[in-house]
Amino acid sequence: MTMNTHARRRPGRRAAFAAGLVLAVGLGVVTQAAAQAAVPAPAKASAKASAALRSVNGFNGDVVTQVADFYGAYIDAKDDAAGPDTALSKALRAHYLTPALAKKLAAWEKKNQADGVLRAQNVPAQWTVSEGRNGLEVVVTLTYGGGESPTTTTRLVVTQEPTGHITDIRTTSGAPVKASAKAAAAVRSISGTTGDSVTQVADFYGAYVDAKDAPAGPDTALSKALRAHYLTPALAKKLAAWEKKNQADGVLRAQNVPVQWTVSEGRNSREVAVTLTYGGGESPTVTTDLVAELEPVSGDVNDIRTTSAR
Repeated sequence: MTMNTHARRRPGRRAAFAAGLVLAVGLGVVTQAAAQAAVPAPAKASAKASAALRSVNGFNGDVVTQVADFYGAYIDAKDDAAGPDTALSKALRAHYLTPALAKKLAAWEKKNQADGVLRAQNVPAQWTVSEGRNGLEVVVTLTYGGGESPTTTTRLVVTQEPTGHITDIRTTSGAPVKASAKAAAAVRSISGTTGDSVTQVADFYGAYVDAKDAPAGPDTALSKALRAHYLTPALAKKLAAWEKKNQADGVLRAQNVPVQWTVSEGRNSREVAVTLTYGGGESPTVTTDLVAELEPVSGDVNDIRTTSAR
């Protein structure tokens, strides 16, 4: 899963905190990360190894990122092993959709007996969010079936207002216009696979940053719903104690929100690496590297630990 170069839509609340204190610490150990203008480059891997590494990059305030955050987390809520997570899906719709669109989708769903966000009664096996014709439109491609089942594809056009709320979701039957290899490489996109560990951790962090950086102020209802869905109860309790002691967010290990992040494969199937970058522009850059450890049966996050801060 990949994302190419980006353009930000809005600065969000992070502009007010760009020079704020970043706490990059492990549970129980408090250290303050020293801000540096130049971040050491990571060790270079071979081209073959880099190509094999599954990862997703997100950028705070970017249109493609935000729609991918919504669709990824929404699919996770609908596909929960214990049954659909109604609280999370409602919180996501309340955060990302305008009230007018929410009302429109509710009417459509009543008539068609299907989910208006996904335009289906089930969940897709794969999805891709790509740039649209203009800066406030993105194309969402949902692929259903696979394996022994026939594959069907639904293509949607999602329109946003400048503040980031989704104002329209409509089905488009036309196939995407074929472009040259150079033009195709320039199109920004994010792809996810339902049930994949890297996808799910990226969905969590992306939607969590959106909740914390909402223009009207932190969306507490969404951040709580996300934590309840993705974190084990034991980790949720552990993070709450850490936050009370350190006066910072335990998921982000900071008092502010990152400007960009990368989620990629870890050392084994139960670990996912998360890199959060704070600051940028006129502010010094601080990078925090985390490891999210997954519970083997449910796939929930049962530990988040800091590996480095620079």
